[in-house]
Amino acid sequence: MSSADLVPVTPRDEALDILRLVAADAPVATLAPYLRSLMTHDHEQAFAIMRGSGNAMSASLQLLTLLEDRGLITMEEVFAAEEARLATGDARGA
Repeated sequence: MSSADLVPVTPRDEALDILRLVAADAPVATLAPYLRSLMTHDHEQAFAIMRGSGNAMSASLQLLTLLEDRGLITMEEVFAAEEARLATGDARGA
């Protein structure tokens, strides 16, 4: 394979890969490195406040929120991935 055959990976491409992981209900351990790499101190504080007020977000939803906040995915993609993740979880429970 020559260097001309290589397709550069862009943040959007990586975000879509992560989106597919979330939609497939990937384990938190798989998502954690991405979550840590995107999390800022401000995000940590916001998520902690949400947890403290009883409005905690799942790790997958936090990750989707961080990707959307950076403009790498759209809110529509967030909703679609979360719906797919929930459907996958429902199918596993059946």
